[in-house]
Amino acid sequence: MMFSNIEEKFAVKSGRNGGGGGGGGMDGGGGMGGSCYVYPDSPTTPDIVTPDVTYNRGIYMNGSMTMDDGNSVTIWGFTDGGGGGGMDGGGAFPSPAMRVTQGQIVHTNLNVQGMMWNHTIHHHGIEPADHSDGVGHITWDVDGQYTYQWRPMHPGTYFYHCHTNTVLHAEMGMYGALIVDPPEGPGTLISGKVTYDSEAFWVVDEIDSSWHTLPWDAGSCGADVGLNVLNPDYFIITGVDASGSSAMNLPPISGQMRVGEKLLARYVCAGYHPQHIRIPAELNATAYISDGRILPTPIAMTDFRAHSAERYDMILAPTTPGDYVIEFDIIDWITGEVHGTARTNVVVSA
Repeated sequence: MMFSNIEEKFAVKSGRNGGGGGGGGMDGGGGMGGSCYVYPDSPTTPDIVTPDVTYNRGIYMNGSMTMDDGNSVTIWGFTDGGGGGGMDGGGAFPSPAMRVTQGQIVHTNLNVQGMMWNHTIHHHGIEPADHSDGVGHITWDVDGQYTYQWRPMHPGTYFYHCHTNTVLHAEMGMYGALIVDPPEGPGTLISGKVTYDSEAFWVVDEIDSSWHTLPWDAGSCGADVGLNVLNPDYFIITGVDASGSSAMNLPPISGQMRVGEKLLARYVCAGYHPQHIRIPAELNATAYISDGRILPTPIAMTDFRAHSAERYDMILAPTTPGDYVIEFDIIDWITGEVHGTARTNVVVSA
């Protein structure tokens, strides 16, 4: 069997020449020392046990992504290994993936020591205990080190993201893939039922570059900094600007396959606006898992819509060779107009 490398597919390296994303307040904003941005210190993780898998994550806030038009946009994210990236180095966008097996006990260690910014990690869709849910403000923001303990019980595609000043931090790029395999491991989507030969990642997001000049606490103290208006000017798939021509000149994001093989497409609606997805019928795309839960009946996927944080695990089983283009329209959540379209392709050989 042929397997793609999830770290290579999901984490496209961003440059290190980006500007800051520093703290400090806007009007009414305030920083770590501000009077309104005060939350409980993170405690020691209760009921902690020996994990089967451990991930260490730090923070970077000076990544830079170069778009098709030559302009760069500041990107934030998580580092692999637990170092507090601060302003000393960029990282990957999206952030490095986590991959675990159904039923394993997992520890995610977040280290922000020495930084002037608070952050959290929320493992979206995993449903852990409250103290490991990572929802800042409701529980606490991490300002030193904290261990999230969790145990995934359902296979499928998830993601993790920062839940401090969430609207801004997720837009800035603070998210990464989280894959839960069944006990058989990669190559099996559903135990005893559904297998695949290779996998691809369609992580579709929109970027409003005007948001990417804001400090980490923008709007968190009640000031109106415009976070209710998202006018995207870039449209990306798994860290690549797919709104112009460059994405189609790179090796296919979705992958290459042969007739008779099955490709698992892991789709994540990583943006805030709804998305309209069109998949050529010749690819015979069928969804088996939605939002981390096995569907009672598989669904054919050719023309559908998705909303923020929605995920589908789809098997593509084409019977005809060709170069097939998949399109993702980004739809305004109020007007319904199309802001832009991201595209990727699947190359099928005989």
